[in-house]
Amino acid sequence: MTEGRGWRCLWEAKAILGESTVWDERDGCVYWVDIEAPGIHWFEIATGRRQSWVAPEWISAIAPRASGGFIASCASGIAHVDPHKQIFAPFLQPIPNPAKARLNDGVTDAKGRYWTGSCDCAQWDDSTTAEDKESTLGNFDTRNTGELYRIDINGTASTEERDMVTANGPAFSPDGKTAYVNDSMPLVSWAYDVADDGSLSNRRDFLTFKPEDGYPDGMAVDVEGHIWMAFYESDKLRRFAPDGSLTEERHLPVMRGLRPAFGGDDFSRLFLITGSQGYDEARFSREPLAGGLFEILDIAVPGVPTTPFMG
Repeated sequence: MTEGRGWRCLWEAKAILGESTVWDERDGCVYWVDIEAPGIHWFEIATGRRQSWVAPEWISAIAPRASGGFIASCASGIAHVDPHKQIFAPFLQPIPNPAKARLNDGVTDAKGRYWTGSCDCAQWDDSTTAEDKESTLGNFDTRNTGELYRIDINGTASTEERDMVTANGPAFSPDGKTAYVNDSMPLVSWAYDVADDGSLSNRRDFLTFKPEDGYPDGMAVDVEGHIWMAFYESDKLRRFAPDGSLTEERHLPVMRGLRPAFGGDDFSRLFLITGSQGYDEARFSREPLAGGLFEILDIAVPGVPTTPFMG
């Protein structure tokens, strides 16, 4: 393992587009996916054992499922998957026009519902670097095919937000009454009120960023209600208070943090998968740990425990 100030690289995986870091207490492993090299990977904390499963199509997000395996966002829509049993069973396509948008990040809330967003397909086809993002997407009003979906435990989908470019998250406050959602390309993070039935209301700006800040990506919430946010094209992992103030900033040896997640027996450890999409030999020489699975060290406050999908 390679270790630096405030971080440890657990697995020099060289993930191309690593996503969906998630802790699974059933086997004590940190799981993650690589969208560009379709598969699910897992790291056993107690032993350091590493395992991988090649998926039949790309998977962009997973979350543990109470009845076994995971619920997943993938090319075919929403699926039940189990990398240990090699099960891959799509059951729902929430996107109205899959030719224009694809699924992206996904998480569960405290009531065991699964939330996943989509992004404009130009994010997939055209943009790998910051320069691409600023030049190929052009007018956001013509690239806002992304949406945010809630998958209830009965397997039905509800659309909770529209007109997004790149949905990332969401993340939820410890009491479950506030949702945070990133739209990465427009460099904005929103907060919403969450009703008991999971419907969202009262959208307001939570944070806005500039390109030099990086593009807000995945998030994790600690028990104090602070949001740990990863940034694409930034070497920083930032922690924000519920009022939007910056309370902590960690520097990483890579520029593409994608999704942090709390784990460990008491959720006091913080993990982060990163990416290396479009990297050439010269950029890898500057960031040799790009695409690695990291642990962020010396975390003072534990995270909100993960609830499995109850459907």
